[in-house]
Amino acid sequence: MAWLLSKINASLERHFWRWCSLFLLLFLLCSLIRDAGAKMWYDELFTLYMAKQASPAEIVKAAIEGVDGAPPLYAIVVHYILPLAKTESLAVRLPATLGYCGMLLCLLAFCRRRLPPAYCLIAALLACDACFYYSTEGRPYGPMLGCAAAALLCWQTAASGSRRGFAVVGLALSLSLMVSMHYYAVFFLGPLLLAELVRARTRRKLDIGILAALMLPLLVLALHYPVIAGSTQLAAHHWSPASFRLILPFYYNICFPSLFYAAVVALAVLAVFPTKPEAHTADEGSMPAYEWVAISALALMPPIVCAVSKYTTHVFVDRYVMWSEIGFACVAAALLCRAVRGHAVVGLALLGYLVGLVGLHEMGSLRSMRPLREGDTVRAVLNTIPDGNEPIVIPDSHVFLELSFYAEPRISRRLVYPISSELDLRYLGYDTDNRNISALGRRANIHARELDSILADSPRFLLVATPRYYLPWHYVEIGFRVLPVPSLATRPVLFEVAAPSKN
Repeated sequence: MAWLLSKINASLERHFWRWCSLFLLLFLLCSLIRDAGAKMWYDELFTLYMAKQASPAEIVKAAIEGVDGAPPLYAIVVHYILPLAKTESLAVRLPATLGYCGMLLCLLAFCRRRLPPAYCLIAALLACDACFYYSTEGRPYGPMLGCAAAALLCWQTAASGSRRGFAVVGLALSLSLMVSMHYYAVFFLGPLLLAELVRARTRRKLDIGILAALMLPLLVLALHYPVIAGSTQLAAHHWSPASFRLILPFYYNICFPSLFYAAVVALAVLAVFPTKPEAHTADEGSMPAYEWVAISALALMPPIVCAVSKYTTHVFVDRYVMWSEIGFACVAAALLCRAVRGHAVVGLALLGYLVGLVGLHEMGSLRSMRPLREGDTVRAVLNTIPDGNEPIVIPDSHVFLELSFYAEPRISRRLVYPISSELDLRYLGYDTDNRNISALGRRANIHARELDSILADSPRFLLVATPRYYLPWHYVEIGFRVLPVPSLATRPVLFEVAAPSKN
């Protein structure tokens, strides 16, 4: 066994990039299959409808109108891919997949300068496991992750003096593109600035080139001001207000499980193979203090971003700071390597565990491609109803948008989304969905109308109500006749609603 493990480790040392290329190629192929085959969900359909605008200028106008809170660049990229892609879902997700694979590649290159090969792969797989969903999410998060890792690599390269001019330009471009993908990416500058201060104290002078590169993204953010101002209406009563209660679940759900089990595996292997660690090159494991500061600060950014958001934008969603997982993965891999003194067997055992974990994620995702994410039960119920002209009112924006796109034409033409910010604020406490769908309705072929207008034109209609929505009970309270329509669903999903008699 020891001989076999030694051979595997030697192969990793000699052919590191061959093994990495094989992993990245397999991961890319699996991701492309999911890109093309999986049904799009609510957020991705917003990307698609934005990308289908007549021109990039119209996409920007739609963003200013508040159709989508994300910067328009991702939708512009998809706009140009749509005519070339085999399926719309592939076009929507391809930039995210390529950006995500870019993150893995840059993370491997960043860690290879400081860690043994097995621990470099551990860092990449920890990040892959934590952010796996965003490898095929047709939103800007995949490119944002790729830009974050590229910026970290360019910064490391520039600080070391290797290919400095190219690295500084790459740093500026990566950070600027990252901010153009998501506004909260501006917080990524904080850890790099802090690390540069530590580095300047050691060198006794500032690195003007790197500092200039760190300032360019602020200009890019300023150029987005009209779009940001237009999207602020979505934050007035947002579904995810900034709260420190979100921080612990973020770390627990994304970081803790994989690291905890990795530590258990490491201890178990050390108990079985208590041999001396193998020697490594002088550069491995000698991470400079300023790099430790950068990756540690990245891992600790979510509570800081949440604190700033609480008193500025008032909105915090964990995926907005998903780039902090890159810092967490680097810190975890480096600390594990130090804790076991680069023990090759431990590294290979952890690597095997993480490869299996990512493989399970892949198989699970490939098996669950066919159903709609949130509207499958409702679609099955609506497929059983006879043809008719009564509107089908769906107050759940996620279900409504999925079925407007994927339901049979005889069903989709009857679907209507009821707009009533007053009722949403009263029952749900937020009206983000109302504002999104209302703005989208002016830009796409979907049916969204004021609730009062629907009632005035249609005293009888069918109502789809998922458990979290309030309209059936609201209509009962104001005197409407609300009767559940029998179906195979485990709970009432479809209701027949009639206005009260005027007699």
